[in-house]
Amino acid sequence: MFALLKRYRELILVAVLLLVPLGVFFAHAKQPSERTRLDRVVLWITYPVQRVVAWGVTGVLDGWRGYVALRHAQERAVDLSRQVNLLQMEKQQLVAERAEAERIRKLLAFAEATPERTYVGGRVIGVRLGTAGLQIVTLDRGAADGVDRAMPAVVAEGVVGRVHSVTDHTSDVLLLTDRNSSIAVRVDRTRARANVRGTGKPDGCKLDYALRTEDMIEGDQLVTSGTDGVFPPGLPVGRVTHLQRSANGLFQEAQVVPAVDVTRVEEMLVITSAERAAEAQPSAYAPGTQR
Repeated sequence: MFALLKRYRELILVAVLLLVPLGVFFAHAKQPSERTRLDRVVLWITYPVQRVVAWGVTGVLDGWRGYVALRHAQERAVDLSRQVNLLQMEKQQLVAERAEAERIRKLLAFAEATPERTYVGGRVIGVRLGTAGLQIVTLDRGAADGVDRAMPAVVAEGVVGRVHSVTDHTSDVLLLTDRNSSIAVRVDRTRARANVRGTGKPDGCKLDYALRTEDMIEGDQLVTSGTDGVFPPGLPVGRVTHLQRSANGLFQEAQVVPAVDVTRVEEMLVITSAERAAEAQPSAYAPGTQR
């Protein structure tokens, strides 16, 4: 008997593997009331096997679906990250364009408020801040656009400087913070006269030739007086701070905070209507001149 089983064990195993699922299938296909004792025995015996097989198949399917889902989730995450980066770049570009549009709008409003003057608008294309105190920016407008030496350069907030040199298509503007810059001013509150001279630092100037007897306090606004033949009167120049009035001497001393942060200027207007006045003042750059 055992020899027979051993001889045909593979055939018997195949038959069992074929007959058991068929028996289970037919047993499940019958209504509970129609099942024979053999059907119930088959179902009872195969129930644990079915549970194990079902659990294994379900686990494999769940793992596969999880793997596929994770793979798709990773692809979606990479795609979303790329989209977020693009949106961030677009946002930064829109913010920059909005800021530029606002600056240009202010320049246009300033120019329209003074129709008696003519202007040439320029964009800053170069900056030179020398170790010796040189404070110069380069504009993309030059002699071909009507720009000439010593013409005032301004923005809506106030004075930036004056044209130092020109080529056909560019011009260098000497900032009001340069040591060689001196601008005739008045105290807006009392109309007292003085000069504002650059210190060579981009964040400050100093007050020159302010008589000790003049009424001046910290916080006073300084505007161009128009007496230097370069800048038209009434343009904001800066604000008085750290005022010192000594008991002796003719003049009082003070620091001046410029009305314009020259380190952030990107566009400006050159007042071309001041051309004749500039030509009549060849000593406009002479430091320390009281006008």
